[in-house]
Amino acid sequence: MKAGLLIVLFLLALSGWSHQVYNQQQERYRLAHQGNARAQYQLANHHWKLNNRTAAYYWWQRSAKQHYFPAIESLINEFPRANDTWLELAVAAGDPAAQREVATVELTDQNTSIDQWQSRWTNSSDPWLQSKLELMERYKNNDQCHMEINVIAADSGEKRRYLNFLSAVQNAPFDTQNWCVSFTLDENLSCVTDTQRKRASCHFEKSFDRQVILAEKGIASANSQTLTLTADSSEAVIQHELGHWMGFADEYEMSEVLAQKFCYGDYDHDSLNIIVTEAHNDYSARQVKAIYKSLPWKDELRSWQDVAIKKQGKWRLGSPEDAIVGLFKADTCNAIDDRQAWRPVNVRTAMEQHDTKLWPGIYLRLLKHKN
Repeated sequence: MKAGLLIVLFLLALSGWSHQVYNQQQERYRLAHQGNARAQYQLANHHWKLNNRTAAYYWWQRSAKQHYFPAIESLINEFPRANDTWLELAVAAGDPAAQREVATVELTDQNTSIDQWQSRWTNSSDPWLQSKLELMERYKNNDQCHMEINVIAADSGEKRRYLNFLSAVQNAPFDTQNWCVSFTLDENLSCVTDTQRKRASCHFEKSFDRQVILAEKGIASANSQTLTLTADSSEAVIQHELGHWMGFADEYEMSEVLAQKFCYGDYDHDSLNIIVTEAHNDYSARQVKAIYKSLPWKDELRSWQDVAIKKQGKWRLGSPEDAIVGLFKADTCNAIDDRQAWRPVNVRTAMEQHDTKLWPGIYLRLLKHKN
């Protein structure tokens, strides 16, 4: 008797539970057809568990189009062939990771202008995108520009390199607070690599007082008006080239062509970090004093005797190796037999080897005094 009663009670409970489940499923179907995104997502999950892929796809897609992100995530995971479509839905839903992924792709898209890119992502909540937009805002043209730079590219697909340049400017050791940097297109920009030093050489129609040319191949270079950067120019390379605009000369061995001009004084600005003398060892005290007075960094020294050592009644240029600031040989003019280049420090700086990223304090002080 008791066993029969237990069976009856169990069947009644099972019937009630089944009826409840059935009612829940009915309610989910009803809400899904009425456009409830959460119910559509749940219904898609139900079909997916039953291996009804077509029905699951249908309901996930309807839910995703209402910007319900769990449905978008399911589509991305289970139907990756249409990933671009799902990413756009995720972007519309405000997902920061999707926004960053799409925005990153658009940086190299020739059909998306810099203004379109900036406008589309201006309200993004992704920290990376916010930092890039803030960078563009920081260096946009204004009434307080002390230096105006135009970054010239052949097409809109170079936006990533423009942002990389802005980042290098922001991280530069020298003050760039009042610099303004614009992105400019020149459809006639064309570059080749010269045969002598593999430097990128470019032809362009647009010209500005200060310009950065975005070339593809070759070695980066600089003159008083133009920086030419290549696709593999790192932040350290960019800052080295910017250093030329600041008044710093190369401390590695120049080519003979460049050395002929620089080492004989045929350049149009004073060099903050390099002086050039005749390449001999013996100097009189009067000559050493004259060299001392010509040093851009003489105020960092105690006296003229800090830049030469007396031997057998004659003075030889050069400071003791352990001196923090003095007069030390640089390789700049090594291609010219009768000239010797000198610098104020006895370390490899960023102007000798860019990847050291070393900008001695004296260099920054010289730059500050110059300005």
